[in-house]
Amino acid sequence: MSLIEAAPSDEMRVILCLKFDRRAPFDAVANFKQDLLDRACVVHSIESSGAFDFMIEAGLANFAAYHALLDDFAVELATLIERQEASFVCRRFMRTIDRDRSVWVPCRDGRRRIDCETIDLVRAEGDYVRLHCGTQVWLLHDTMHHMRELLDPETFLTLHRSTIANVDFIKRLIHRPNFWVAILEDGSEQRIAKSHVVDILAALRTDSSSGEADPPMRRHLGESSARPMEEKVRPVRIRAI
Repeated sequence: MSLIEAAPSDEMRVILCLKFDRRAPFDAVANFKQDLLDRACVVHSIESSGAFDFMIEAGLANFAAYHALLDDFAVELATLIERQEASFVCRRFMRTIDRDRSVWVPCRDGRRRIDCETIDLVRAEGDYVRLHCGTQVWLLHDTMHHMRELLDPETFLTLHRSTIANVDFIKRLIHRPNFWVAILEDGSEQRIAKSHVVDILAALRTDSSSGEADPPMRRHLGESSARPMEEKVRPVRIRAI
């Protein structure tokens, strides 16, 4: 059974439609398309016929990021593009289907099914995502947008647009001047995007016996501090792979 419902987004979504100049060199057009697709902010692309030749959907933080993207490709837009239009997504409706939360990864003799709950970390790498599951790592041709839809939001937290971590893989949080950092179980550090800080602190909140949040948590939810601190996280569950 499937349902169609509104899908919230924590990013500004823009759809950029491009019509190429027919005189533009084929190699230059192909390189321009690839450069666009290599941007982590690009979540979808379509080659089409008709009014436009190429359309991309990008997830951006704000209008400044959108204009920065255009500035980065100012030369290509001026020399290769005959016409361009941009539309900003106000609301998206998605068809949701009840399905098992799993992903298929390549293995030596075919493909192997992995339960999403066993995934520790997902990182974006161009047009690919790298899945970390215990000591094993897989590189899949997929998008972070699709992985966010697939993974359980109660179990996985978006630390940054290029990084999703299992709650149990987060060892601790540290507040440094002007930003937060997540220390992961493998010893690596991931800076937390400002747009995700409040949600992550709320998700990892450790309640006191009185049912209120710890005093340090309340202080840093409301204001910034220059003094480094650590934040408690939920106990780690032991999972078998």
